[in-house]
Amino acid sequence: MASFFEKRDPWGHSLSLWVVVLMIFVTPLLFGVLREIRQENNVENWLPPDDPQSKVLSWHRHSFGIEDRLLLSWDGSSLSDWRANRLKQTLLGTPDEDNIRRGGSPYIQEVFTPQDAIQKMVDYHIEPEEAQERLKGVLIGTGMLKVELSDAGRKRQEQTVQELISKVKQELGVELTVKPAFKEWVEIVDETQGVQPVEHETEDDEDQVDFQALVAAIPSHDFQLTWPQMQPGAELTEQIKELALSLKRPGIIPGTSAAGKQGGNDTSKSRPALVKDCFFVAGTPIALAIELSDTGDADHAAAVAAVKKAAIEAGIPEDSLHLGGRPVAGAALNRMVKESSWNTAYPIWQFHRRSVTLFSGLIGIALAFLMLKSVRLACLVLLVSYYTTFVAVSIVPLTGGTMNMVLVVMPTLLTVLTLSGSIHVANYWKHAAHVDMKTAVTKAVEMARAPCVMASLTTAIGLASLLTSPLSPVRDFGLYSSIGCVISLLMVLYGLPSLLQLWPAKPPKASEIDVKHWHTFGRILSHHQMLVSLSCMVIFVVACYGFKWFRTETKVIRYFPDSSRVIQDYRFLEENLSGITPVDTVICFDEAAQKSMNFVERVELVRQIEHKIAEHPEISGSISLADFRPVSEPLPPDASTFQKLRNAKRVNETERRVKESLEDGTVKSFLHVADKTVEMEQETDHGTRTVVVEKGDELWRVTAQVAIMSDLDYGVLTSELNQVTQSVLRDHAGTTHLVTGTIPLFLRTQQAVLESLIKSFGLAFAVIAIVMMILLRNTVAGLITMLPNLMPIGVVFGVLSWMRISVDIGTMITASVALGIAVDGTLHLLTWFKIGIKEGKTKSEAVAAALGHCGPAMWQTSAAVGISLAMLYPAELLLVSRFGILMCALITAALLADIIFLPALLAGPLGSLIVSSMNKERETAESVPLLQDGKETKPHLSHAIKRSQSSERSLET
Repeated sequence: MASFFEKRDPWGHSLSLWVVVLMIFVTPLLFGVLREIRQENNVENWLPPDDPQSKVLSWHRHSFGIEDRLLLSWDGSSLSDWRANRLKQTLLGTPDEDNIRRGGSPYIQEVFTPQDAIQKMVDYHIEPEEAQERLKGVLIGTGMLKVELSDAGRKRQEQTVQELISKVKQELGVELTVKPAFKEWVEIVDETQGVQPVEHETEDDEDQVDFQALVAAIPSHDFQLTWPQMQPGAELTEQIKELALSLKRPGIIPGTSAAGKQGGNDTSKSRPALVKDCFFVAGTPIALAIELSDTGDADHAAAVAAVKKAAIEAGIPEDSLHLGGRPVAGAALNRMVKESSWNTAYPIWQFHRRSVTLFSGLIGIALAFLMLKSVRLACLVLLVSYYTTFVAVSIVPLTGGTMNMVLVVMPTLLTVLTLSGSIHVANYWKHAAHVDMKTAVTKAVEMARAPCVMASLTTAIGLASLLTSPLSPVRDFGLYSSIGCVISLLMVLYGLPSLLQLWPAKPPKASEIDVKHWHTFGRILSHHQMLVSLSCMVIFVVACYGFKWFRTETKVIRYFPDSSRVIQDYRFLEENLSGITPVDTVICFDEAAQKSMNFVERVELVRQIEHKIAEHPEISGSISLADFRPVSEPLPPDASTFQKLRNAKRVNETERRVKESLEDGTVKSFLHVADKTVEMEQETDHGTRTVVVEKGDELWRVTAQVAIMSDLDYGVLTSELNQVTQSVLRDHAGTTHLVTGTIPLFLRTQQAVLESLIKSFGLAFAVIAIVMMILLRNTVAGLITMLPNLMPIGVVFGVLSWMRISVDIGTMITASVALGIAVDGTLHLLTWFKIGIKEGKTKSEAVAAALGHCGPAMWQTSAAVGISLAMLYPAELLLVSRFGILMCALITAALLADIIFLPALLAGPLGSLIVSSMNKERETAESVPLLQDGKETKPHLSHAIKRSQSSERSLET
């Protein structure tokens, strides 16, 4: 039967022409589709809606009306800085006669300022100073460590500062940064322009808070200190304070003698101290909590840009702004991903920094030219590789999907797999073209078909195993990558040969297909097969031992370099003001609890839990509805009837006023009455706990702010919050609680990442192992063959675990690429090893011949792809940088496993098992007649491979 590439259409044209025409026709259509591609990196949407933690968070947000928020602060901000109110007015607009807001930003739903919160607390008869203290660590910070010098210290302030910096550096190893003393902001007006300062609207009310008086209460000081990961209550902070207070003025006091020292006049004690006091105080800086609308939530980048523009209009310099929150990190991540492709901040002559990904691609192209030693052949191979990636990525928007930080790995995976298969076909074509140019394409496809089909389908099945993951980005990656593998196979077996048939390269010289050095290398490996195999196994086992320290990471903020603006902003906010990430504790009172405790008693119970939570060292501050109520003392046991009646009236009036205000923004976000019965599950240290919320139950929310930049174990934090809350509620029947928010979601996502890695990789391993067993007709041989496929992943990820480097979700997916590359090389080498054995060669000779066939292609693919991916290392976005260097390491490890470990195994026991299976298969085949009942028996895969042997014998020299 004629080959596909030998057939002609009715007009006499080769079918290759129609393949190329189809490729050209599809290209402009897919370009239009590709322009509609969108990015989505919202970690909260990774888990499926039916996941227990996802259900709890969804219920929690719906109950309390919680939307995405971002924190905004700026240098030198304080409660008397009226730019906060200007910014709020700019973002929300101005109410008209009908109380309808005009102007403002469509991306913003609400703005919460600390001034509004303090004023509301004061309206409920809370002292301003107490109100300010309650907001500490939430919307009001303590700022930097303030240092007050003594008179002696002020006389030599510069020397005192330098001495303090050097002493802390020497004894504690901490780099201190010195900042000027805090000064209250004063607006400077240019009178020549006729601009009048915008005065804050004040009410003629004795309860109006005097914010300037609160700021004026900040004690005087001479300068401020800050350092990385500064925390007011930390042990390091206390050590720095002690060192500062221990500074003494140097010199010798006149009249001091040895006898005086013996008499008790020690000069070290008599020398005056240089530092009078070191302290933190609430009041500066402040933060605004900005709640996004549905429009803002749909476009975080536009929302963040609108907030920055409004801040500048309010008089806040852009370089002093500090933004934090999930919308900020998501917008920055999307921007930096785009900048890795084209960053206009760098001049064109710094092309390696202007476009890291394009530079990496150019290096890969240059290496392909160098390896294949033919410009036309290299162009065709690269065209097929990039065209495959282009088609596969176009399927994402075509099916309504979005790109994410996991799916962004897919283009590299498909480029590598297609390039590997194409280079194998190109090398087969060079061997065939050296004998006969007319039949070169047909012979090359015949030789490549079996190993390429097996490699692509095996890799596709392995990637499809990721569909079992509970994480949606991982499932998308598995689906689209497996489809891409099928497209890659079609392009390798039909696209590239069609192009080669229409525009063939020049026949290669004899020197270009000389593989004597590969034959020599194979014989050396065969001679030392035992030593090589044992050495590889020892390296593999030692590296895998590191998996006992395997850790996962899902914090998006960890993808940014330390020098990036978003990291600097996060550090400012967490060191000076509050933690970025909220964790919520929801306290539930059923009907029985509501009857046994009156409303004020429930408020005080919530306040007690909140204070317990705020004592945790990793929590900067907490807030609940109880903070907006004054502390109520319980009635004494001997209270009179009149006192009890008056108290009951006050309690009922308080509850009525609060319940009537449930639609108000502040009350609604902290108190909710359940409108339906919901059953939820939550993981604890003692297993899964079921929480049932009945209709009519009263739900109170306590929000705590936690740092995201620290190395805090979120699992430990969640467990401790559960214990703290339970310790208070255990004495109150009819109460229960839930810990929810972003932190428990991060924790569940980390667990899902680890589960996905183990489950999907185990399934992929099983599928590929079964394929190997079927191909080799031997169970033990199939399992042994999997060792070189596992070695790259075990070694590289084991070393990462040894180094205590956490594995993020993008890093996890690179294992699929390594598995695909390793399986591809393994199948090609096994195919040619079996052909060598069928030709009567010994194991050593078959190994040498197989390396002669596959070694050049594997080396060329790994060098071109590995080196080009290593060029991604300088990328500013750590997600791209880590991916590049890790992929280079995995591809290098896969190459070494395929050209060293696998040949050594084939020259040893594995080869003996394969030879034994082939002998049994040949004996069985010889005993079965070719014709049974007038029908020819269906040839096995080995017979299909054997058809290419006759042509292969003519190609060998």
